Amino acid sequence: MPEDEWKNERPRPRVLVVGFVGHQGKEYLPIVRENADIVGGVDPAPAAPALAAEWGFPHYELLGEALEKADFDAALVTVPHSEHFPVCAKLLAHGRHVIKEKPFAVTEQEARHLMHLAQRADRSVYTLLQRNFNPVFQFAQENLARIGDAYWFSYDYHFNLADPTTGWRASREQAMGGVLLDMGYHLIDVLSGMFPEPPRVHSAFVHHYQEMRERRLEDLVSLMCSYPATGLAGSLRISRHNYEKIEHLCVLGTKGALSVGPGVAVLHSTGGPPLERCVWKGPKSDAVRSMIAHHLGHLEDRYYRQDHFQRQLATVRVIDGIYRDRLREQDELAEQCA
Repeated sequence: MPEDEWKNERPRPRVLVVGFVGHQGKEYLPIVRENADIVGGVDPAPAAPALAAEWGFPHYELLGEALEKADFDAALVTVPHSEHFPVCAKLLAHGRHVIKEKPFAVTEQEARHLMHLAQRADRSVYTLLQRNFNPVFQFAQENLARIGDAYWFSYDYHFNLADPTTGWRASREQAMGGVLLDMGYHLIDVLSGMFPEPPRVHSAFVHHYQEMRERRLEDLVSLMCSYPATGLAGSLRISRHNYEKIEHLCVLGTKGALSVGPGVAVLHSTGGPPLERCVWKGPKSDAVRSMIAHHLGHLEDRYYRQDHFQRQLATVRVIDGIYRDRLREQDELAEQCA
């Protein structure tokens, strides 16, 4: 049977959406419905019953109730960072696959525990990272070797929010980190697909608002990564309150360079002249659609699952290491001031 006919014969997965009232959850609903049957939604928000009725699926206030009453193959999880692990652990204990918003986990210990639970249950836990399905980032990954030995990268990602962070991201207990864990997870995942883990990372945490300083939620982070064994080094700058919204990745190599920005990636020869470019004018939803369809189509793929686990573990380990180093520096400073 041809592959396209086989795909048409394959039954549509049944999906439970967990945390569907927030901005991200609502954005995913139409795309999930294109690829799966939504059999229920879990969200305690007051607006949840009406939204579930609008989309025509049962509403549950608690995950435990959904696990008792709904029959589903996978759950799509979009909840605050603090809820990721307990929600995923409960789903895995009941033999369900998980497709979730980033981060894969908040700490390395948590990531390893989640991997253990997934392997024991023989279930997948996939993280929603749309840059991996964006043609310009795929072009950069595929053409990295053409620039020779990479020796420098710079990656800038900024929002231009005019007001302080609000919602659960403004709560230390729910967010569990500032822009590094939130926005930075995407960038470090991209770099994890291109380079090994950086042996050394120096960080600077900056606060635009005093209340965020008091909550230990950084508004801006600057990182300097170094790889002494290869001579590679690089910088990342991530913030929420820049004067303009921007994302730009540049990688310099001994035989050329790569430049990646919104909608365009360019392979440059030594000295700057462009050799090849990839232009993508599609909407963000196209990459999201490809991502969700891909994960739903690989729920039982153990090889893909293991590759995904290892890359996410590397990403979590880098971020967790930066936060732990930061906390250690603060403790040492406190001791010196005592």
